[in-house]
Amino acid sequence: MKAYIGIDPGSSSGAIAVILEGETFVCEFSKTTTWEWFEWLRTIAHIHDCTAVLEKVHGMPKMNVVAISSFMKNVGHIEMALIALGIPFKEVTPQTWMKYYGMKKEGTETKTAWKRRLREKLSRIMPSFKSTNDTADAMLIANYCKMHETTL
Repeated sequence: MKAYIGIDPGSSSGAIAVILEGETFVCEFSKTTTWEWFEWLRTIAHIHDCTAVLEKVHGMPKMNVVAISSFMKNVGHIEMALIALGIPFKEVTPQTWMKYYGMKKEGTETKTAWKRRLREKLSRIMPSFKSTNDTADAMLIANYCKMHETTL
C-alpha cells in the first residue's frame, strides 16, 4: 500500500501527515520527541511504499537566532530521517503547494485568519479529518504529495 507523507517542519508547531488509501494519520512535533516521531515514521516506512513532500522553508526575518537555530535543526532531523529510512522526498515551497489549492496568504491577514482558511480548505477536501492549526498544513501537503506523485 502506498503512503503519501506531507511534512510541515515547524519546530514546535509542525507535523507529519500520512495518507494511506483513505486513512489519515498525524504526528505532531509539539506532542512527541524526535525519537518518537522517528520511530512512528520508521514503522510506516517499514510496512508501506512511501513518498514524501517536505515543505521547503527558511528562517523568517522576525525570528531570533535561537528560534532559527531550533527550526533549522528540526529541518535537518527530518531530512536525515527521510534519507535514513529510504523515503524518497521532494522539497516544495509553501507557495507551490498553496497555489495548487488556489490559496495565497494576504499581506495583512493575521496568522489566525490564515490558519482558519487552511483548515476550511482541508475540511472541504477531507471532511472526515479533524484538523488543528498544527496539522492542517501537513495534511494539505500530504494530499498535494498524493495528487502529484507522478511528478515528484
